[in-house]
Amino acid sequence: PQEMREYETSKMAYRDIKNSVDTAKREGIAEGKEIGMKEGMEKGMNQKALEIAKNMLAMGLSAEQVAKATQLSLEIIKNLSNS
Repeated sequence: PQEMREYETSKMAYRDIKNSVDTAKREGIAEGKEIGMKEGMEKGMNQKALEIAKNMLAMGLSAEQVAKATQLSLEIIKNLSNS
């Protein structure tokens, strides 16, 4: 009887720990996906701004105009125009 109670107590403790670990793992995965999605969106938006800036420079707009329109730094725009 005593051994059986100890076994059941041990089993319950194991299940509690396992549930906590499983929950933490699921939450970590969800958080990682959210962060990855956000970073991907930001990278895509930045890439699109660079493409637009290149097109604007090719159309003859000044680096200052392109920087203002795309909200990219003047330094980045000047690097684009030099490449």
